[in-house]
Amino acid sequence: MSLFLASGGTIGGWALTGKLAGEEAALSFLQVGVVAVLTISIAQFLFFSLGKKRLIYCVLFNITFGFGIVWFLMCLLLPVFWVQTIGTTEKSILALFLVMLCSANACKASTQFKSKWREVAEGALARHYNVKDNSMDWPKVLAPMRLTPALYIPGVPERMNPVISIAIIVSMVTGLSLRNSFPIFSLYAWGIPSCLAISLFIQASGLGVAQIITLAELEKKYGKPIRPKM
Repeated sequence: MSLFLASGGTIGGWALTGKLAGEEAALSFLQVGVVAVLTISIAQFLFFSLGKKRLIYCVLFNITFGFGIVWFLMCLLLPVFWVQTIGTTEKSILALFLVMLCSANACKASTQFKSKWREVAEGALARHYNVKDNSMDWPKVLAPMRLTPALYIPGVPERMNPVISIAIIVSMVTGLSLRNSFPIFSLYAWGIPSCLAISLFIQASGLGVAQIITLAELEKKYGKPIRPKM
């Protein structure tokens, strides 16, 4: 499913780039997209194979699965960076916004995981860690934590998320419609909502990274790799 989305996103991004910036730019985007999809595919295959013997690779597989969705969303945003009528400064501001937003969401995910892990770790490990074969039922360990990514914008209350979700759709439609008349406005009207969507899945990846750190600490504590419960 993830690779299907990543491939579909690449084709859609190629078409969108051609519409916004011409055939030469579209070919350049397609080359980048093919490399991205191949990288995600190889990583998923590798971690899926290794995950049969070590739990930490199962989590890495889940992260690469999420990256397929992230790339799909990136394909909505990246075509604007091939548009020559939009200046480097405007593009840099949008890129900086994306980096800062994704960083904030990744940090939020890490903090959320650590906080909830302290609450459930002892009981969950006692119930779902098998000392005999050194295996762990990780989904059941995580279940009481109820980790659910939610749209996060620093300084904006979470209760505003329904309103923001509607505004995202309206903004993207408006931005695409006005791309020729008001290219700078269009860049931000289309780009900022795309950044918000991307940051949501980066938050999910951040939860995955926090899990990897935790599993690495547990493996160090137990002195051997933890296997997934089959």
